[in-house]
Amino acid sequence: MTGELEPQQGEALDLAAAEVRADAVDVQALVGALAARLEGALPHLVSVRRRKVGGFRSKETEVQSIAIGVGDARFELIRTAGGFDCTRHSVVRGITLKREQRTLAQWMAEVVAAVTDEAELREQDRIALEAMIR
Repeated sequence: MTGELEPQQGEALDLAAAEVRADAVDVQALVGALAARLEGALPHLVSVRRRKVGGFRSKETEVQSIAIGVGDARFELIRTAGGFDCTRHSVVRGITLKREQRTLAQWMAEVVAAVTDEAELREQDRIALEAMIR
């Protein structure tokens, strides 16, 4: 073998590379959509940083980071050269006691669970306050 790929192998590698690029675009779109939804639903809990991409007159932006504080947890997603760095911090009185790496899928699932739990607690508090007032 001379180190060259046979045509079928070369085409397979091209297809695999195209799939990786398509997956990266899907992840970018997913993170952008998640940031927009979180900002709209929870503006008091979420901080999103974006930067312009594409050129001088471009209106296109990409998410650079998302930070969410829910209860005793702080979730951070930061864009890196290789993708995204996703972390969950255990926070007590403003001090991070524990920092754990997460995959993007784990991070999203934990954010959704934490926000849902927080919403349920607030709803229970609201119901309890209404009951006290009556």
